[in-house]
Amino acid sequence: MRWLLVVACVSLFALPAYAADPIGEAVEKLGLSKEQLLKLGDAIYNTEGENTCLKCHGKGGKDGDQAGAADLRHPRTWRAFQALGGDAAFKADKAKFLKDMDAIMHDLIRNGATQWNLKFPKERKEITLDWAKVTIPDKADKYNQMMKGLTSDPMAKKVKELQEQLEKDGKKLTPQQIRDVAAVADFLYVKTLDDGSDQGGVFK
Repeated sequence: MRWLLVVACVSLFALPAYAADPIGEAVEKLGLSKEQLLKLGDAIYNTEGENTCLKCHGKGGKDGDQAGAADLRHPRTWRAFQALGGDAAFKADKAKFLKDMDAIMHDLIRNGATQWNLKFPKERKEITLDWAKVTIPDKADKYNQMMKGLTSDPMAKKVKELQEQLEKDGKKLTPQQIRDVAAVADFLYVKTLDDGSDQGGVFK
C-alpha cells in the first residue's frame, strides 16, 4: 500500500503545472459545444458600433479603425504572445503557452483593458509577462484603454441579447456566466482568424 501512495504522489507532482484559466474553466462546466461557442463568438465579434471588436480590429481581424489595434490574423505580433516569451516560449511548451494565452485574453476581453491593467498582472503572478520582449513601438506594460472588450455599450447589449436567446433555447445563464461565455466564445472565434502565415500559425 505504501508504494502505491508513493507512486501516486510522484505521478501527481510530475503533472505539468499550468496556470489556471478560471473563465475558461467556468465555461467548460456549462456544457456548450464548440460549435455553439463559435456561433456566439461570430455574433459577438461582428457586432456593429463604437468600441467593438469589428470597429477596432476590422472584418476578418484587419484594417479596423483603431490606430495600433492588433492585426488578429497575426498572433505572433500580439502584445500577449511576445510578453509571454514569443517563439522561444511557444516552442518550449506549447500547451502551457496557449493555456496562459487563453487566461490572459479571456480576462482582457471579459473585463476590458482598464480593469486588466489594474488587476491581472498583480493577481496572476504565476503567468510571467516580460514587457521588454514586446517589439511593437508602445512597450508600456499596459493595454490601450481603448480596448473595451465586452464593456462597451454595443458589446454589452449584444451579450444581453445572446443571454436572452440562450434562455429561449433552454439554457439559462446568470450575468456572470454569460459574460464568461461571451469572452471565451469571442476569443475562440478570433483564433479562427489566424492566417497561418509566418506572423500567424499559433492557433492553426
